[in-house]
Amino acid sequence: MKNKKIIIAAGGTGGHVFPAVCLAKELEKKNYSIIFATDKRGLKYLGNFQNNAIIQKIDTSSRLKLYFSLIVNIILSMFHMRSKRGEAKHLKPKLVIGFGGYPSVPFGLAAQLLKTKTIIHEQNAVIGKANKLLSKMASLVITSFPKTKGIMESNKVIHLGNPTRFENQYQNLTHSENSILTILIFGGSQGARVFSNEVVQAICNLSKTIKLRVFHQGRCEDIDTIKSQYNAFGIENTVSDFFNNMDELYKNSDIVISRSGASSIFEIIGFAKPAILIPYTKSINGDQLANAKYLKSHNAAIVINENSDLKLELSMAFSIILKEKALIQDNLKKLHVPNITKKFIEVIEKLS
Repeated sequence: MKNKKIIIAAGGTGGHVFPAVCLAKELEKKNYSIIFATDKRGLKYLGNFQNNAIIQKIDTSSRLKLYFSLIVNIILSMFHMRSKRGEAKHLKPKLVIGFGGYPSVPFGLAAQLLKTKTIIHEQNAVIGKANKLLSKMASLVITSFPKTKGIMESNKVIHLGNPTRFENQYQNLTHSENSILTILIFGGSQGARVFSNEVVQAICNLSKTIKLRVFHQGRCEDIDTIKSQYNAFGIENTVSDFFNNMDELYKNSDIVISRSGASSIFEIIGFAKPAILIPYTKSINGDQLANAKYLKSHNAAIVINENSDLKLELSMAFSIILKEKALIQDNLKKLHVPNITKKFIEVIEKLS
């Protein structure tokens, strides 16, 4: 590829940006020049890529404002992509890769109108609105899940999986047997109340019969309350609003309790950790539930509705996992797709 400039466009949530950044880091190692397009929310996830990012100002406060801001940004994106070499905003990418979310639309659609090749990556088991729009004229559509709802199978649809930040650590994993049952909990910012209340209460109840250790990532305002509940039941705990060693926590845990965003699903698969998934009920298109059902259908996770009797359901889930831990781990290993990012880059190089 003589022109090794690529625009990666992604919405501002971690679910869109995390896999995009994983891919970008590996592309940089192959001397690709990466320009990110996201919104102001996505900046905090970009790391060093912040220095070469274009902020898409998308107004979602009403449908009219959304459409208007998208049109404005599409026009601006076309202008940037057609600028002459040497100009400050010169881009002229060889390829545009969209990872979903409204901020991926302007450069994605501008590229398609200008006959620049585009790749769309859908992280979830249900295609999002932005990707559904862009997929119609995309050169290739790459999916995380084998059968993604809303995408018609064709020769331009490729199933690869979801790039994750710990991909190079999944090979040759060994599972150490902990003397204390260790649980990793992270609920994210979406509906975290459930993880600060009902989940904590269920853990405390379980500690009456089993000695536990807990790593719990929660909202900053809930930290003291969570710790005090664990301490009252004599549960060894590490509670924080952010962990920068999630890879170590995955490895050192026996059970994971989490939402079911695509990145979490593929990290759970990669580390082969039995999980109790509590999908976010208000996720767009029901994507979290669809993601969770993928693991459930392969007997690779327990899925619980957050509107159910959580303490009862969690108690039953713990019982199942403790009995079937080895089987669940084997099923997760069967779902693991190695070298996802490497295969993604191979597709990029073939397309160009």
